Amino acid sequence: MTAWLIAALLVSPAPANPASGPEAPRKADSVIGDVTSFDAGSRKLTIKTDEGTLVEVRADEKTSFLKARPGSSTLNDAMPVRLEDVAVGDRVLARGRLADDKASLAARQVVVMTRGDITEKQDAERAEWRRRGILGVVSAVDPVKGEITLQPRRMGGSAPVVIAAAGANVRFRRYAPDSVKFSDARPSALDEVQVGDQLRALGERSAEGDRFVPEQVVFGTFRAVSGAVAHIDAAQGELTVRDEETGKPVRVAVGPDARLRRIPPEMGARLARWREGAPSGGPPGAPTRGADDILERLPPTTLAEVKPGDRILVSSTKGSDPTRLKAIALVAGLEALAPPRMAGGRGPRGGDGELPPDLMDLGMSLP
Repeated sequence: MTAWLIAALLVSPAPANPASGPEAPRKADSVIGDVTSFDAGSRKLTIKTDEGTLVEVRADEKTSFLKARPGSSTLNDAMPVRLEDVAVGDRVLARGRLADDKASLAARQVVVMTRGDITEKQDAERAEWRRRGILGVVSAVDPVKGEITLQPRRMGGSAPVVIAAAGANVRFRRYAPDSVKFSDARPSALDEVQVGDQLRALGERSAEGDRFVPEQVVFGTFRAVSGAVAHIDAAQGELTVRDEETGKPVRVAVGPDARLRRIPPEMGARLARWREGAPSGGPPGAPTRGADDILERLPPTTLAEVKPGDRILVSSTKGSDPTRLKAIALVAGLEALAPPRMAGGRGPRGGDGELPPDLMDLGMSLP
């Protein structure tokens, strides 16, 4: 139950990548990013690109400004707007002449996606993936039949679901090693899916609940580490945790995109009481009641609030260096749920309270 609670929290739909929108292949003389400041009087705005650099975009009376809807693949339905309509937090694609030092761009066209439109699209995506999505760990792959067997993550266990993924219109993406951003995920295919991968699919489930026809499939290989915090470097945005499975220290980079949560003691007690009345299972596809509401109320925390000695769970994509992680999600306060698991063995309560090292479904975010 402990493993399921943590997994369910971290796999809840994350904010969609705001880069969705005018992301068609771009010429070299263009930049895309978020507006950090603008000056209507001097017709200048500053963009922070997806790579983290700042570019000053300079407009003149000939520069065209268009408003596009997030997700649009063309500008056919874009509407003219004014520079004065641009706001900090909006996402823009600026085309024009990029300076040699790449620090400024003389714009001939600026395509704007407002922060409000992006939020609306994110909310719609969250709702659709909650309603029509499935999440779990791959237990088998049949490339001949084009089928993936998925073990869903559900309180009390759940029967395997066969994903009929052979359709030509199914879109596959795979998370990249050492990256926590969906924007870094690359196009993939069925033959790259492996047993043990964490997979999320959007589509339609059969009436019986044992088959699923996907439209989109997002998968990757993830790693979860739990243990006590040994050291925190707030300036570098890093902490060191002693892995309870191996007994070795692991350095964890906690960036601004990581989701941080804490289980307070009183909530741990409520979860324990809820567990006593939890259902033991149900028919395939049957909803699990109570868990999502509890997890949505789990309070956020910050790296500054994490202290040495706190027992945490960290999830990350599986990178090339086993001693380092880039956190997708971090949950502190695990002592409220279960006793520590000792390296090479089980905790005092055996399998009932341990945190398995193969929680592959932590941090899966939506496209």
